[in-house]
Amino acid sequence: DLIVDQTIEKVSFCAPDRNFDRAFSYICRDGTTRRWICHCFMAVKDTGERLSHAVGCAFAACLERKQKREKECGVTATFDASRTTFTREGSFRVATATEQAEREEVLRQLPDTK
Repeated sequence: DLIVDQTIEKVSFCAPDRNFDRAFSYICRDGTTRRWICHCFMAVKDTGERLSHAVGCAFAACLERKQKREKECGVTATFDASRTTFTREGSFRVATATEQAEREEVLRQLPDTK
């Protein structure tokens, strides 16, 4: 049965329990309240170490895909510390060949500023 539906990008920390072999926990940011929450679980069949490793691998894979997508799409994000907000510039939408050619033509016409 589904116990928690958690977006992997919101996970901040995950580790096995030092006292119980089958236990592991992770800390994440709640999407609604923005509070940090610690979820603790006791595994039925596996060890906590193995499950926390799986969460870590999933996080790494998602982060790698996100960084690759941002690089390919030219998406940038800036952080405003005074308001603790991120501002994303660009789009993840894949441009058509015509749009890409038009964008490259505009960039070629811009003066070279160094």
